[in-house]
Amino acid sequence: MEEDDREALKTLHPAIRGLKTVCRCKNVKYKTLERAVREGATTIAQVAAKTGATTGYCGGSCTPYIQEMIAEIHGKPAAAPKPAAAEGEEKPWWER
Repeated sequence: MEEDDREALKTLHPAIRGLKTVCRCKNVKYKTLERAVREGATTIAQVAAKTGATTGYCGGSCTPYIQEMIAEIHGKPAAAPKPAAAEGEEKPWWER
């Protein structure tokens, strides 16, 4: 999701905004992400585990928007997951 799209999404009526797709790879809607964050997900990894967002073939282009959503709802910035791959394991998608 591009930055202009994220700004436009904020100006929509909440009922319309909830139906918009944020994660195109996994077809995750705004309302699904918002519910996950409001139910306690405070990191990108937690949102990904609950919704599948950020785990698609694009490599997480929706991640910045989800970080903004977490910061807006919980009042703190959320860092993207960056654990290092153990020796002999496949590298995570953000290091490929």
